Amino acid sequence: MDERKVIERLKSGDEVAFREFFEFYYSRIFNYAYRRIKMKEIAEDITSETFYKFIKSLPSFDLKEGYHIDTWLYAIERNLVRDWFRKNLGRETLDLEEKFDRAYEPLLKDPYDSFASEYINKTISDALERLPGQYKEIIVMRFYENKSIKEIADILGKSEDATKVLQFRALKKLKDIIEEMLNE
Repeated sequence: MDERKVIERLKSGDEVAFREFFEFYYSRIFNYAYRRIKMKEIAEDITSETFYKFIKSLPSFDLKEGYHIDTWLYAIERNLVRDWFRKNLGRETLDLEEKFDRAYEPLLKDPYDSFASEYINKTISDALERLPGQYKEIIVMRFYENKSIKEIADILGKSEDATKVLQFRALKKLKDIIEEMLNE
């Protein structure tokens, strides 16, 4: 996809281009927010706000060489997620419906087929929650969102080398946390 042409189509008010753009990026933006906040409604709100801010800033946006549209979107979303955490730190973050769904979800699956997978996923998820913010963020972007080192570096405003070092440290810390959890 030629991102410069997409930007020009969006700037000109092309509704088809926006619908295609929205459909292409919505689930990616939503999943990133949901993995960070773990509340469906809040993730939906942040996703909507991301697209709103994207459209609002579109007239003055210039896609620089080496940058991508999703870098811009994730930067907007990352700031919104940070703002949400600043405002809500220490508050209960799971609504009642989601707590219920999570509590009874294992009963709906075949326990023999899903036990190992659920245990591994829960262990990794719990370990991710123990990671410092930027370590968690880089692991989510790299391994859940399948972003390249360059894309992550652009989003974080760091060099690729600094991003590689950060990823290495994050993985080492994650490994240490998981080993600690398994020995508890």
